[in-house]
Amino acid sequence: MSSQSSLRKNAVLNTIKQICAIIYPIITFPYISRVLGKYYYGKVNFSNSIVSYILMIAALGITNYSIREGSRIKDDRKELQKFCNQIFSINICSMIVAYIVLFLLICFWKKLDGYTLLLLIQASTVLFNTIGTDWINSIFEDYEFITIRYIICQGIAVVLMLLLVHSKSDYLLYAVTCSIGTILANIMNVTYIRKHYDLHPRLTLHMDLHRNMKPIFMLFGSAIATTIYVNSDITILGLLKNESEVGLYTVSSKFYTILKQMLNASLTVAVPRISHERDSVKPQTLNRHLSQIIGSLIIFSFPISAGLFSLARNIIVLFSGVEYEMAFTSLQILSVSIIFATMASFFINVIMISFGMETQVLYATMFSALINIVLNFVLIPAFGQNAAAFTTLLSEISIFCLGIFYTRKKVKISIRRNMVIAATEFVTVMLICAGIKHFLSSNNLITIFLCVILCAAACLGILFCLDKDDVKKLIHFRK
Repeated sequence: MSSQSSLRKNAVLNTIKQICAIIYPIITFPYISRVLGKYYYGKVNFSNSIVSYILMIAALGITNYSIREGSRIKDDRKELQKFCNQIFSINICSMIVAYIVLFLLICFWKKLDGYTLLLLIQASTVLFNTIGTDWINSIFEDYEFITIRYIICQGIAVVLMLLLVHSKSDYLLYAVTCSIGTILANIMNVTYIRKHYDLHPRLTLHMDLHRNMKPIFMLFGSAIATTIYVNSDITILGLLKNESEVGLYTVSSKFYTILKQMLNASLTVAVPRISHERDSVKPQTLNRHLSQIIGSLIIFSFPISAGLFSLARNIIVLFSGVEYEMAFTSLQILSVSIIFATMASFFINVIMISFGMETQVLYATMFSALINIVLNFVLIPAFGQNAAAFTTLLSEISIFCLGIFYTRKKVKISIRRNMVIAATEFVTVMLICAGIKHFLSSNNLITIFLCVILCAAACLGILFCLDKDDVKKLIHFRK
């Protein structure tokens, strides 16, 4: 298979995996949020936010480093075995440190009283992630196995969740089913890697720390910033408020995350192409392709943001129940954030990563994470979940602005025409949703259904005011 065909296949497989990562929460989220209620749903998610930091410590920057370095020597099996032994041994050491940190938190942090069993269940994934050595599959670009394994293991987890979790008292079983997909996947990894690649990661005292640790810690710094950036809202909300507040915010952030993942899924396909074209095509061609990508994001993100803002209360009540109705304001704030989040992801993941600007990505992520943390501590005591949503919005705006700043001399992007279309779509969606809600205020399902159908039709009508060739360029990123 040619390298271009392999790239295309891997991009498609990765997109399928991303789609499944979106579908599974859509299936389970409405059920679980209703069954557990906002207190226990919030409790599980607060605990999970703590475990995310433990996972981060255990992982260091090992995954990205091992993929980058291992890919260079994968044809030399003896050298690769030696490298795998070194990385595996370093990972075992970092895992031990991570568990020590967890046990110290459980023993000395009173806030975690009553969370011990829940934390231990969720933290079991740390052990299995380490022994699973999934980075070896990525070294060999085995995205077919990664995708199939993910679909099977997460599918089993979803089925078990629906079979076992039926009441608020089942919140520990919910934690088990959430972890089971990761555990099963890594058990499969252990067998597959040994059989398929004839690699047997073993402990060694010769870890070559002088060569390996500096780049690992550099990547670890970026991982710290990213983890804080993603999880600090829920963690700080749990510290300064209560489990119910966490439950409310988790519901609104879940809708936000699902829609953001849907928009960002297309970027996963674009990254390999831009990386390939960076040095192989003329700057004008690259700029045109980048303009097409961000143009499609703008045209799709604006109406989605408008629709989510207008229907926030209806969506919350329909999918999660009246108990979560107070989450609608934070969802409205996050709906605005969708626009900036997708634009930020474009500049960071498509341009900066493709151009090898990892240091600038680290600076941008750390700055945004700092804004998030500081403002969360200042605003959450007074405004709760709405403050968490607002700080997320400000963080996304900041990383978006930094992305523009860092790439301003690298690329030239034209989006004026797309902004006119997007603004027209935004206003149209707002007006349609307001009109339907006025006449069908009592039926959430019919209101949402009609709004989606009519808004989609209206946006397509606006979009097709362009030439058909332009529409194809915006929707399909092709040669």
